[in-house]
Amino acid sequence: MSRPASSSLFTGAARKSGISLAFPRANGTAGAHLSVRERLSARSRVTNLGIVLLFAVTAFSMLLNLRYIFGRRAPTPPPGFGTWTSFHGVTPAELQANLPSPPTGSTNLDHLVIVAGHAVWAGCDFSGRAQDENWILESYQQGGSVKTFWKHIEKGLQIADADPKSLLVFSGGQTRTVSLQTEAESYFSLAISSGMNIPVLQGFDFHIDGVGSSGPVHTATNPKAITASAKDILGKGAHANAGVPTAKGLQGARMTTENFALDSYQNLIFSIARFREYTGSYPERITVVGYGMKKSRFEELHAKALRWPVKNFTKGQKRFHYVGIDDEGDTKPEYEGEKIKGYSLFERDMYGCHGKLLEKRRSRNPTRRFHPYYTSAPEIADLLNWCPPDEVGLQGVYPESVPWDLRVSGELSGWGRATTKFREEHGNNWLGAPDTRWLEVGREKH
Repeated sequence: MSRPASSSLFTGAARKSGISLAFPRANGTAGAHLSVRERLSARSRVTNLGIVLLFAVTAFSMLLNLRYIFGRRAPTPPPGFGTWTSFHGVTPAELQANLPSPPTGSTNLDHLVIVAGHAVWAGCDFSGRAQDENWILESYQQGGSVKTFWKHIEKGLQIADADPKSLLVFSGGQTRTVSLQTEAESYFSLAISSGMNIPVLQGFDFHIDGVGSSGPVHTATNPKAITASAKDILGKGAHANAGVPTAKGLQGARMTTENFALDSYQNLIFSIARFREYTGSYPERITVVGYGMKKSRFEELHAKALRWPVKNFTKGQKRFHYVGIDDEGDTKPEYEGEKIKGYSLFERDMYGCHGKLLEKRRSRNPTRRFHPYYTSAPEIADLLNWCPPDEVGLQGVYPESVPWDLRVSGELSGWGRATTKFREEHGNNWLGAPDTRWLEVGREKH
């Protein structure tokens, strides 16, 4: 008996795939003029292979959707910390037990002064600070940049010495393959050997005598002087080397180092974390000393990435101030280069965690150093770990709470259109505004 003929357009294709959309009519022939509804509601023959393929496509689609939904959430916390919520505000007990109380006189500090490092000073005598041979430099830094590096250090010392509530932080990591010294440590050494007034914590007397072969005698005094212990041993040879910061009562200097930053964004956020390490609290205002050509980068990109209020004031002082000092001579090429190789890259990748900026960090970390700030400044652990997708710019600004939100008053100007829009869309659910959880974040408890 012959198979009934069918005029259906789908019959041939359906037979090849194992699925038939034709069905017999009353006269025994397949319907040639059926409506779409009738065809879709008709019974069909499906092979096992067809079922497997349908399930595979469905499962793959579901996996893609689940990845999109859950992949945008914050990463899982490190093993042993449970959740980011429990991670906030907690420094592991074993680490906390090894810490002394914050230095005497540091509890009233609220002004962070940052000097960003650009190279490593490797000299033994302060008088040679302007000579390239006493520095470890990149090729483009030769021929005058070292004079500017010293001007940055000098200005930082002057600002910090004039404000007894400030902490001077030299920031810069172990960025060179030919030296294990950090940029910050070398700047600190040069500052100590300079003979300038060194900012001192209240309650300390700080003496440097006969620094280097031609260094001046320097004495920083305090009305409530506490001299260094007589049992401290300081060899004359060690003290004569200006490349190593040595002095009786050096722990009383109101300045410190941040030894892990690999670029300008990290200079800012890591110095804030170092302030937290040193004082047990976060700063109320920040002054950055660096190249004038990088002012826009810091004010318009880095500060906004941290949601630090650039335009706000506290106690009559700007909460963010940038002091720019450039190389002598024509700086137009440097400003053009900064726009292309610096500002534009951070404008698209504000946290420096993709592409060229990430590669630059890796190239500046030859000894594979890890910063400690997830545990020593745990209140900003999420911010330290924040890495939005590449090329999103202001659309990827960190949206959660930060400790300095509580000190923001009035209109939150200077945040950028994306953040303002986010706040407007989320209304009462906006987490970037002051959060009562931060009322529990005070100074370090001992």
